[in-house]
Amino acid sequence: MPAAVDDYGDVTLVPLPEESWDTSVSLWHGDRWSCLVDLWTEQEGRSDLVLDVDVFEHGPGHRFVVQLVYVP
Repeated sequence: MPAAVDDYGDVTLVPLPEESWDTSVSLWHGDRWSCLVDLWTEQEGRSDLVLDVDVFEHGPGHRFVVQLVYVP
């Protein structure tokens, strides 16, 4: 688990609800999507934690490379 999640406190990350895409952003960089995604916890719903991830096309699917998890 990333240190930012440990430092954030005693929380449990949960699967992202559809509404998470209302506040998340993505930018195309020619060969990948660079995405900032608000993370959700069981305790508080949308949290202050953000996932910074790059998404690449990879064969018939996608490859995800996590850059950071942090509180901006």
